[in-house]
Amino acid sequence: MKILRRNYSFPELYIFRKAALKILLNYRKVMNFILVELSLFFRVKRNLGLPFNILIEPTGDCNYQCIKCEQFTDLYADDGLVSGSKDMPFKNYRKIIDDIGDTLITLRLWNYGEPLMNNDIFLMIEYAKKKDIFVVLSSNLSLLGGDKSRKVVTSGLDYLIVSCDGASERTYKLCHGKDYFKRVINNIKALIGEKKNLHSELPFIELQFIVMKENENEINDISRIAKDLGVNKMTYLKLQADRLNIDKLGRFSSINELLPINKRFCYSSRERKRFNSCRIPWEETLIRYSGKVIPCCFDIGQLYAMGNLFQDGQYTGFKNIWNSQNYRGFRSQVALNLEALSTCQYCEKRDNNSNDQIHLA
Repeated sequence: MKILRRNYSFPELYIFRKAALKILLNYRKVMNFILVELSLFFRVKRNLGLPFNILIEPTGDCNYQCIKCEQFTDLYADDGLVSGSKDMPFKNYRKIIDDIGDTLITLRLWNYGEPLMNNDIFLMIEYAKKKDIFVVLSSNLSLLGGDKSRKVVTSGLDYLIVSCDGASERTYKLCHGKDYFKRVINNIKALIGEKKNLHSELPFIELQFIVMKENENEINDISRIAKDLGVNKMTYLKLQADRLNIDKLGRFSSINELLPINKRFCYSSRERKRFNSCRIPWEETLIRYSGKVIPCCFDIGQLYAMGNLFQDGQYTGFKNIWNSQNYRGFRSQVALNLEALSTCQYCEKRDNNSNDQIHLA
């Protein structure tokens, strides 16, 4: 079964049974889901419901320099420092959750920053869980020191994705720009230990490995490491490198030096173009650390920014943006012809398909 661009076995889904039951028994969440799906089915510009999946960026800062990060592109943009920081203040986050949390089903806390750099990240998770939201965090897990392993579990986090693109110290440093391979492995062990100590099935831990030329010979090694660690899921992703800026990377002379030799692990534009429509503008949205609302995380240049939730220190309200003229116009363009939108032309996330997933036996 596929949920949020991931394929799951029934034993994996069984781990989420309690969270799923709470959502199914929540009248407001279920009704909102139905209204959104009706809006999507009829491709109406004014959405009858609110997004039931959102991505909030806790911080725009990161302690890594990953070679596949799309900050290394000519298109990437953010709002710079806001009140001297790239962290979303908890007070701002709380206003968003208070506004639309009752209808939210899933909340993903990441984007281009490392979430654990925001000191309020565990408060954010706990606050969302009060509204029975399924919370997912993606992290490089290098900052999980001290008592943070216990906080990950006690916060109520449902799902943790750990980005680990190397199965050796050499490859890890090359792919992530940091010599933290052993630290991350030890942090995963510590977290799994805390789950056992606290008799908790959650968070569900997924190890994510983006396949590149430099690490494709380590696929079997990372599979073995994942099994030895006892993580819940091992996922392999294809690298999308067509927007990376080689000059900014500084370590390679051409994009071809990044792409895997085995073409099975490369994107196919033919596969992408099978989806000339997208459900994301009806079901999801992205809120950056600054409060700027973007219709999709693939819009790395903020070319289709729909507005900012915070003006002169005041919260303007998500609902005013969600069905604004700009957002309605964007949905209309998506329904008409996805290829006409510059951001969507190279997108591999179209229609929340799993075109970037590699399924290994």
